[in-house]
Amino acid sequence: MISPVQLSYIFALLKHKNFQRAADACHVTQPTLSMQLKKAEDTLGYKIINRDTNPISLTDSGKKLYPHLSAIQSAYDELDVQIQRLKGTYKSEIRIGIIPTISNYLVPELYAKWQDQIGDVHLDISELTSPNLLAALKNKTIDFGIMAGPVDDLSLDQQILYNEEVLIYAPTIKEQTIQLDQLENEHPWLLSAGNCLRTQMINFCKLDNAKKSEWNYEGGNLHLLTKMVEQEGGYTLIPFYYLPHLNLNPNHIKKIVDHTPIRQIIGLNLKRNTKKDDIVKIMRIIQRSKSMGQNELENVEVLPWEI
Repeated sequence: MISPVQLSYIFALLKHKNFQRAADACHVTQPTLSMQLKKAEDTLGYKIINRDTNPISLTDSGKKLYPHLSAIQSAYDELDVQIQRLKGTYKSEIRIGIIPTISNYLVPELYAKWQDQIGDVHLDISELTSPNLLAALKNKTIDFGIMAGPVDDLSLDQQILYNEEVLIYAPTIKEQTIQLDQLENEHPWLLSAGNCLRTQMINFCKLDNAKKSEWNYEGGNLHLLTKMVEQEGGYTLIPFYYLPHLNLNPNHIKKIVDHTPIRQIIGLNLKRNTKKDDIVKIMRIIQRSKSMGQNELENVEVLPWEI
């Protein structure tokens, strides 16, 4: 059977997609890493890494073996954690990936609570788009992800953290509650590709290819989009908990008649996870925070984050 060290080299290669970068991360020379990879492949009887692609990737055999290699790596991780706990030297680190339209309000709001209630856990937080967040979970470069769901993936545990109403920022429309068809002649301002709120807006506002071809600008953050709406007209979508960070005129924020579009904010982690207990604590803090003073939403429509 392949060794724990050889397994760590394989996962380093899958993370960094490059032999030299993986070797640097493992603090070994590239020839050493390459030699250990070959030994692992000889032991298994199959090539795992395709060296001919750029970046490197799993071979077909590697794709079939990957779930089993991942399970073995998780078992080694669990053993290492238990040994550290027996020695009294265990210090947990949770690597969290959060999509930007959530991290901008959630991290400042809850970081102090996380520090107070799970201060013995080191938090490493990074912003990732939804596709990159899911890839990072699979590659084990993060332990826990927070994004808009739902996600259809049986390899991941997902927990609803809270529901977030999505509102429309449209200064040129006078009514406070509007019909969706009132937006047809208004210019849509969207986040850049990769942000799930962009896809949710395309889905919800039924923007077709003809409409999208007229767009001459794509913003990278919500603050900039609201400024473009104020300057050029049109509209954009704003998540409810983001509103305090934008200083917008409340009269310019609209609701849709008869139903409530929402983002379903979820927490994600691999099913087999040595840090599950600490991840659950983080999720409970989020759930308690967002349940306080939250009004019951009616006639909700969960906006899909994928086309």
